[in-house]
Amino acid sequence: MLVGGMLFMGACHPTASNAPTLSIEKMNGFPAEDSCFLKGVSALYAGVLDGQLVMAGGCNFPHIPVADGGKKVFYDGIYTAPLSASTELQWKKVGQLPEASAYGVTVATDNGLILVGGNTADRSLADVYRLSLQEGVAVLDTLPSLPVTIDNMYGALLGSSLYVVGGNVNGVPSSAMYSLNLESLDEGWKEETPVPGNPRVQPVCVAQGGKIYVWGGFSTAGEGREATLSVDGYAYTPATKEWKQVATPTDEAGNAVSLGGGVALPMGEDAVLCAGGVNKDIFLQALQGIHKGKEYLSRPVEWYQFNRKLLKYDVKADQWTCLGDYEQGARAGAAFVSDGEAYYIINGELKPGIRTKDINRIKIE
Repeated sequence: MLVGGMLFMGACHPTASNAPTLSIEKMNGFPAEDSCFLKGVSALYAGVLDGQLVMAGGCNFPHIPVADGGKKVFYDGIYTAPLSASTELQWKKVGQLPEASAYGVTVATDNGLILVGGNTADRSLADVYRLSLQEGVAVLDTLPSLPVTIDNMYGALLGSSLYVVGGNVNGVPSSAMYSLNLESLDEGWKEETPVPGNPRVQPVCVAQGGKIYVWGGFSTAGEGREATLSVDGYAYTPATKEWKQVATPTDEAGNAVSLGGGVALPMGEDAVLCAGGVNKDIFLQALQGIHKGKEYLSRPVEWYQFNRKLLKYDVKADQWTCLGDYEQGARAGAAFVSDGEAYYIINGELKPGIRTKDINRIKIE
């Protein structure tokens, strides 16, 4: 249920003199066993488990660029690297996924990483697994499957309940939300109140302050539906099953910022940290067919204007703050994980079809 119908545009206030100190450093080292995977991927499953950075799956165009008709390749490898104060990552292959896949959700829990849905080269998935490490080897336990196939969604853990929001549900852009109580697995997945407004493929979603927050997302045209791109956000209260509109991400000039294709994680006890996402105007024009084909895909990286702003949302003040302008955050389809002390932006797209193998660590003090 939607509570309140106004569109809130919270200004992105410049960083204050007493703002936290922020640093971004590039990590060194990447799995080198597969020369194709070594080129970097997007939409991978990732998390931190037992002090290890974990990467699994993902996809890229390793041979021929997508602009020239290249084929997307999916991966099934699971890799780990111990985390330390050093910027060096020593990667080890510890297992593989049941299928080469990407575009799902990874949620960290006390008992392992939950991998939800996604898709392979030829189909969408409803599978759910818990990934743990036993004596340095990846172990996958099967959890209740989704009642539908979902890919290109986002997810978060609130208490003992895992939520997934948006994405393509049974192949159709959706604003649906589903939840699974990890302490009552026999109850299976439950359908929650959908997010108000347009379908949301590749939104961002965070659990903070007892609520689920969602921003951004897009929808392709189809079945009498026009292509859409959303920048607005909503907060969901599980107890009442109601959504309430919250401030839209904006830059310093007050212009709305799209977080669709971007990343988000909780920051402390009352904030959300967001990075990346497509440019709302350029990407919407691509969805509408104004930009298309090889001409669209062959532009230089700078032309796509992926979001470079590192943004902080204060859940109590319902206000956005710009923490800085960083090229390292200008990604779509990256993974975003935290070990409780730092945040890691892993791979992603620099532009449509072109991935990076960069991993950057953000420290905020």
